[in-house]
Amino acid sequence: MEQADGGRVPRAWRVERDASGTVRGGVAALGWDPGAGGGADRAVVAVAAAGFNYKDALACAGHPGVMRVTPLVPGIDAAGRLARPAGGLDAGAAVVVTGNTMGERRDGGFATHLEMPVAALVPLPPGLSPVEAMALGTAGLTALAARERLDALGADAEGDWLVTGASGGVGMLAVAVLAAAGRRVTACSRKPAAAETLRALGAAEVAVPAALVAPPGASLARGRWSGVVDTVGGPLLADVLRSVRGGGAVAAIGMAGGADLVTTVHPFILRGVTLAGIDAATQLTQADRVRLWADLAALWPAVRGRLPVTTLGLDDVGGWAERMLRGETVGRGVVVP
Repeated sequence: MEQADGGRVPRAWRVERDASGTVRGGVAALGWDPGAGGGADRAVVAVAAAGFNYKDALACAGHPGVMRVTPLVPGIDAAGRLARPAGGLDAGAAVVVTGNTMGERRDGGFATHLEMPVAALVPLPPGLSPVEAMALGTAGLTALAARERLDALGADAEGDWLVTGASGGVGMLAVAVLAAAGRRVTACSRKPAAAETLRALGAAEVAVPAALVAPPGASLARGRWSGVVDTVGGPLLADVLRSVRGGGAVAAIGMAGGADLVTTVHPFILRGVTLAGIDAATQLTQADRVRLWADLAALWPAVRGRLPVTTLGLDDVGGWAERMLRGETVGRGVVVP
């Protein structure tokens, strides 16, 4: 196979799960020729950067709920340039690709090249480099989608808002998105070292989870939060639900703290609280993505230099995934293949 893109050898970080459940991952040859890929309704993207999301860490670990085929190249979003004309765009056009089952049912962005349906392409917004775009990525789309959903549900914009798991990439971007929209945000994080960064991103207050959890024994606690963006799930989400004000709403966008939710119906019946699930990978239309990418480009100046971004090579993918699953990463990881 010829080398592509100035001599780069086409390769990817690939994970496999065998019949016994054993998972192996590492850098390997791409497995297809970028020079022969594409077609009338397909596009080949020379990947310049890919965001590293929690779902990608699960895929790297072979989680069957994310890794739907084996072998698989993880990476649910990517940015780069078209290898040849596609979808009305010229060769070399800068694009971003998110969702569309990439990194789950089809190979994703942790590779030098990516083949996707033409309909999945979104032009890279002016003013964003591929690395900057992936510092925002699906995490930023998710934060914006959560804010829009909470606004549509009538969460009081003048009240107090909460972001849990605020030291992660989605959490930090949710803080920035809400603060930019004029919300008074409390950022909840168990990592004290992230406090200064969270305030720089717009948090009015930073608190550890223990300071927000009401004493046990009652299904309802003092109503405090008008809107909540929860990236944690599990017991913390159950506790937070008890403290949502009447008519308030919660956007559930993660499950790092567990997928089970043990609660009562009291917040929903007695206070009219709404719990809304957000998944930017499946719930957004392509028109939504085009619109929200423009919003992310407008947000970038407010987070540039404030959002921690770690660039990684393909060889670093496995280690970063393990650290992310252990809760040891802060901010956003971006793979530059």
